[in-house]
Amino acid sequence: MKFTSTLFAILAIIGLGQAHQFPDFGSGPLHEDIQDFLDLIPTEEMSKIIIDYISEDPEVQAAINYLLTSTVLRDMMVDVEAIPEVINLINYMQKEGVDIYSLINKINKLLGIDELVPPPSHLHSAILQRTGGIAGLFEDLKQLIPFAKFIRSYVQKMTTSSAFADFIDQLKSDNFQQVVNKVYRVESVQIILNGLKSSGANVQIVADIMFIVLNITVPNDVSVYQERSLWEELMDFVELLPLNQFVELMVKYLNEDQKVQNAVLFMFTTEFHSVLRDVEALKDYQALVVYLEKAGLPVIQGIQELHKAIDMEDYVPPKIESILKSQIGTQKIGDGMKGLIEDLYNLLPIDEIDALYKEKLQNSKVFAHFFSKLTSPDLQKIIDNLYGNQTYKNFVIVCREKELEFQELTKLIARIFGLKFPY
Repeated sequence: MKFTSTLFAILAIIGLGQAHQFPDFGSGPLHEDIQDFLDLIPTEEMSKIIIDYISEDPEVQAAINYLLTSTVLRDMMVDVEAIPEVINLINYMQKEGVDIYSLINKINKLLGIDELVPPPSHLHSAILQRTGGIAGLFEDLKQLIPFAKFIRSYVQKMTTSSAFADFIDQLKSDNFQQVVNKVYRVESVQIILNGLKSSGANVQIVADIMFIVLNITVPNDVSVYQERSLWEELMDFVELLPLNQFVELMVKYLNEDQKVQNAVLFMFTTEFHSVLRDVEALKDYQALVVYLEKAGLPVIQGIQELHKAIDMEDYVPPKIESILKSQIGTQKIGDGMKGLIEDLYNLLPIDEIDALYKEKLQNSKVFAHFFSKLTSPDLQKIIDNLYGNQTYKNFVIVCREKELEFQELTKLIARIFGLKFPY
């Protein structure tokens, strides 16, 4: 109930779904100029799309629920309002007749933030076709915006309205450039931008428009506001792989190699589930999982997905702080997983992997940090303790008897990413 009421309060503040196109928010020439642009926005149609996404789209619902149940929106407003250049811009708009303080304070009240007090001199009294997801919401809204009319109105205002021309000059000023620089460095803004980016929304278009219209440059230092995750860095290595050949080779082994077939079937048995469960209960194994997870590798998610794939009960993580045959070459069909892994290894573009590995070490802080964790004596000690544990030794023996070569598979995966795990 709180979620719904808060959401519709926000919609009311921005004027969506109201009888009038947009409520008055001031007076004077600049206000009228801005109002002319707002009147071009098809608010009734856009409100229907927004409400439809909120009601029916799980990704949008999850994003809004996160924004309304976390402190990220509140933090963003507090941090942005603390930037002096932002206050300069707000004061300029208030002085020109745009009641910007009233709008900001309505949002502040909704978020439980203290009212922003202006200087005394500035006081003034149809069936919807949903594309889906956050990116889809932006795309559907974009289809309703009459860009040609916006451009025409912009040109007319620049030539006929001194108030609007002065406002654009203000947006082209160094003060506004500092506003952009500092807002983009606010942590909560980074969180929202990264969330939009990961959902596929085109956040770059805002930066492009600001540069074209205002000659304002949005910070393009990825480490400032779009730092890539370790997973994104690792996926760059996956893109180097001949995936079609990988899949064809694995299917060929599954179809023709009895040892591989037996090994895969063994993973679905209660015997395998039992020995795997014994290993997962080891403190050394749990320590390894925690260590790699803290280093940035999503191993818990991978283990959970393995459990689901082999019809095993859910994994409880430790607490943390028909394909066409191709001419691939000579394959060792009959050698089981060992032959499969060797053939897959031979498909790796080693030189390209090593070159990308060196480039990541030099230019990616998150990858370099991850590599330092992998080569740490702390990890070597954890692995030594695990490999020395009799329960783990029994697991390796049982798996090898069933042709499951997990250690060799680990080496293959590590080589894909140019990594060298301690052994």
